[in-house]
Amino acid sequence: MSVVIKGIRLYMACCMCLCCYVLQAQQPAVNIIPRRLTVKAVLQQLQEKAGIHFIYSGLDKELSQSVSLSATSGTVGDILTQLGTQTGLSFQQSGHTVAIKPARAGKGSLQGTITDAGKLPVAGVTVSLAGGRYKTTTDKQGHFLIQQIEAGKYVLELSHVSYEGNRQAVVITANQTVTLQLTLRNAGERNNMLNPVVVTGQYKPQALNKSIYRVEVIDKKQIQNMAVSTVAELLKQQLNIEIENQSGTGRSKIRVLGLNSQYMKILMDNIPIAGDENMGSDVDLSTISLDDVERVEIVKGAMGVEYGANSISGVINIITKKNAKNKTDLTLEIQEETVRNEYNTDFGTSAKGRHIQKLNVSHQLMSNLSVGGSVSRDRFNGYWGQYEGAGIVTKTIDPYDAPKRGYEWSPKESWNGNVYISRTGKGLNLFYKFNYFSSNLTNFDHRAMGFLLKDEQLMINASVNNDYRTHRYNHHLSVRGDFWKDAYYSLDVSFQKNGLEHRRQAINLFDNSVIDKANGIPGSEKIKATDWEKHYQSQGFYAKGTLLKPIVTDKLDYNVGFEMDNTTGNQGYTNWFGDVSLSNPIEQTLFTGSAYTSAEWHVSKSLMIRPGFRVNYSNKLKMRTNQSVTTRYIINEHHDLRLIIGTSTRFPNYEELYSWYVNSIHDYRGNPDLRPEYGRSAELQWTYKKALGAHLNLETNLSSMFQYITDRIITITYRTPDDNSVTGRNTYTNENKYNGLLNQVNVNLVSDKFNLQLAGSLLGYRGDDNKSVDDYNKLLLNTQATAQFTYVLPLDIRAAAFYRYVGKQPLYVFVESPDGFIKILNQTDPYHNLDINIAKAIFRKKLDIRVGVRNLFDVTDIQYKPVNKPDNMHLNPQRTMRLYYGRSYFLKLSYSIFN
Repeated sequence: MSVVIKGIRLYMACCMCLCCYVLQAQQPAVNIIPRRLTVKAVLQQLQEKAGIHFIYSGLDKELSQSVSLSATSGTVGDILTQLGTQTGLSFQQSGHTVAIKPARAGKGSLQGTITDAGKLPVAGVTVSLAGGRYKTTTDKQGHFLIQQIEAGKYVLELSHVSYEGNRQAVVITANQTVTLQLTLRNAGERNNMLNPVVVTGQYKPQALNKSIYRVEVIDKKQIQNMAVSTVAELLKQQLNIEIENQSGTGRSKIRVLGLNSQYMKILMDNIPIAGDENMGSDVDLSTISLDDVERVEIVKGAMGVEYGANSISGVINIITKKNAKNKTDLTLEIQEETVRNEYNTDFGTSAKGRHIQKLNVSHQLMSNLSVGGSVSRDRFNGYWGQYEGAGIVTKTIDPYDAPKRGYEWSPKESWNGNVYISRTGKGLNLFYKFNYFSSNLTNFDHRAMGFLLKDEQLMINASVNNDYRTHRYNHHLSVRGDFWKDAYYSLDVSFQKNGLEHRRQAINLFDNSVIDKANGIPGSEKIKATDWEKHYQSQGFYAKGTLLKPIVTDKLDYNVGFEMDNTTGNQGYTNWFGDVSLSNPIEQTLFTGSAYTSAEWHVSKSLMIRPGFRVNYSNKLKMRTNQSVTTRYIINEHHDLRLIIGTSTRFPNYEELYSWYVNSIHDYRGNPDLRPEYGRSAELQWTYKKALGAHLNLETNLSSMFQYITDRIITITYRTPDDNSVTGRNTYTNENKYNGLLNQVNVNLVSDKFNLQLAGSLLGYRGDDNKSVDDYNKLLLNTQATAQFTYVLPLDIRAAAFYRYVGKQPLYVFVESPDGFIKILNQTDPYHNLDINIAKAIFRKKLDIRVGVRNLFDVTDIQYKPVNKPDNMHLNPQRTMRLYYGRSYFLKLSYSIFN
């Protein structure tokens, strides 16, 4: 019996389906005009054109909704389906009568899969609707699911630190699941170079156009176009950044806005780099390789709240690679470069030129787990110039015609290695990196003289070598993620050690062998040969943590954090005056800790305000608080204004605090009672952005920044009643001041074929590293300009040019005269620098060939020369800046095996 009943039911269902199919097939096509109108208007047209009768009750509000029909011509069923999808109303048709029922109260769901350009799943993508009201993160397969979403229209937002953000409209229907397939593009490959993802000064990584700070970005493509290997070489083309090279010791220090390297903080992945004496300051930029650097971010102005002490001039943040772009990447690079007109492929003492080799590898173990590493060797064989290198001298030396031993720029060999492992995922991102750098440099004394070996009683030709070796390693662990109602946390922990060691040796020039220490040093009976000794040393443990909590979604974010730095600094070197030691080695440990807080308040869609406050503690120094207020006002889609007011502190270094050499002749000592220097800055910025075409974008920025520094540390000499020393007491005190005013304009024009960046500035300052603002009559002025241009020529040939102009650089020198100290203005000649190169990828873009010339105008040294000295006073140039060793040419080959 049950079998018969089931058969009857099946027969009736088939008949009903057949009737419906016939009815649908008999419905004529209906054309609804216009495309966008209310639901009620659509029903009226269906009633008039198709003879359909609608029955409903109490649905006036629902029927007044506007809808947009994607297809205005179709059957009644087609039109009703579109209405139901957009409004949630249900339609039940029986013949020529349609009953309308209100939208169901149920909620919908959204799911999908996100992949990259290579169709690999992307884990850790933040997926949000309604400004974060509905939010989740993709898993390791790139899947996401959001449930219990109220029906309606939303904007779907996707964000990931390594990929471009994505926004698109999505409609959620009650009791239905919307499924999407989405693709993200890598952030490093975006066409719009005006809006990269930045981290410096941000609560979380975000697009530059959302940043409350204006961040200058040197991206990966520009680094590749410049074909540079160290941060020192990269920054030499940046406006108002000077690189002071020490050709004898191979070191490169930075000056920003006229202030030395102790005022600018150097970071790598938000962690201060171990410098000579402190974490982040006085860093030798020639020791920072660009092997795995993705970009460099620069923020100028006092950043004491965000980044603590020694950031009076701002911060430079070097961002390294953290994820593999493809399943496997393996790149080999070789770069050959002349040193001015010197080049060969020899080894040993006859070698010339510069030779660089690099290997970079990365691999995706899983969709959310990457490993990678790099190793490089940079062999700079020195610039011989007027000298004759380190070769053997066998002939008897004529004291009046001695050989020109040595180099104008000392030879140096550097090795750099990195390994990392990175995990991205929902609620947790982990990153660990180990970096090791080493370099060896020999400064060959130019003097060569006859020297008696004591034991052998043999006269030889001899000279002196000063060897320097650097070792630096860094362990860095970073943990980041989301938790607890949209809160975001970050923790960075680092242990670093940076050491420069020095060795002094006597050399037998007959065979370049080392003379036994017992024989002494040629030219001096008191200065002895040495084994390896500490010169500059610093090591320390550093930690920084933050917690970000949205108080009001999309309105108010509150950030609180801590920072701690335990650094041991050691100046192991000894200063010498002739044969007399002027200082003793110094070793001290400084612990500094701080707590800071800030809040970012989106007052409206146009106005953002971020006030901040930091309190500092030190085990040996009296610390100060730092404050800041940053405001951004978005006038419209093209214009916005920023006002940034902040303070920062500079700690005294170890020599200023603790140096000590006192005897009957000399009195040189540090001052442990020094106060930290205190800097304030205020900057007003205006930015204009506009799309000039489908593939052409313009950005213009005008800024004006004022800096004021008090309690600056200078050397002083005075006498006490019981002082019998010849030199008087030499020490340090806080009594200097500095005023600086910088006006700058930047213009950036970007298209698919070219990128043009123009910039110019006028810097005025009173006071310098040695004298106070009170000793200046007026602002000293310096003008600078830069132009950077890249263009894709036919046959996919890429051309790049980097130009910089630096005007006269002035400073005052205070010279003693019979009438007391007089102030004399010194200034340099202006100079121009131009680097150009072209590149072409061949063999299916696996091999990239780049050739170019650096320093086309053959600039070398510049000198500060007196311009207003009295006629009866003879003065030598007060200071020489070593810029470059002259024009050079290079060839770079880059081979990507899995490209």
